[in-house]
Amino acid sequence: MILILYGLLCVANILFDQMGFREGVLFTKPLLMPVLATWFLQQSRQIPGAFRNFIIAALLCSTAGDVLLMFAHGEGGALYFLMGLSAFLLAHLFYIVSFFRLLKGKTGFLKANPFYFLPFLLYLAVLLFILYPGIPDGMKVPVILYGCVISGMALSVMNLRGRIPASAWSSLLAGAVLFVLSDSLIALNKFAFSLGSAAVLIMITYVIGQYLLVRGAKLCSAGV
Repeated sequence: MILILYGLLCVANILFDQMGFREGVLFTKPLLMPVLATWFLQQSRQIPGAFRNFIIAALLCSTAGDVLLMFAHGEGGALYFLMGLSAFLLAHLFYIVSFFRLLKGKTGFLKANPFYFLPFLLYLAVLLFILYPGIPDGMKVPVILYGCVISGMALSVMNLRGRIPASAWSSLLAGAVLFVLSDSLIALNKFAFSLGSAAVLIMITYVIGQYLLVRGAKLCSAGV
């Protein structure tokens, strides 16, 4: 039932945004991650320790990011953008810490297979190469730092390959990839070139990505 509510809120938010109904967007967007967090709490009642708390913290930081970025296009937009970026950076750090906890002292996949770093680093390098000329001087360092952190989040998921159930890892990887894609589209649309109806694709990849990350956490949390 909670996931149905999450899906309805996602659809409503996208429709309101396309209709230009700002009040509807302001109402629905701040509810998305708290509803997803409620579902995760319901599904992980028996999970002890910090793992559950880190996932919830990531979703709460994402909520703060969602709210702040809604005001990034008006007066003081640059400040709201940087604050929203900082909130999402914290969210990714919480995800990274939670995923490293899943190793439980085991050697990660990337240590034995370091060449898997290359696709992620190459993607980050190409993206920053495209973005860099259009990023204002005051935002260059925060944007580059954020790109490194979100790439680190995706790498922390890759590092779990073969160390957690395959279904959980597949969900986490798909979620991480979609989250990276969503943030890449935001950055390209803001600093490189207009992507037209990018808002729809940004939201779709974001809400599905977050759901898959949380679903993956639920599927592997039994062993935490």
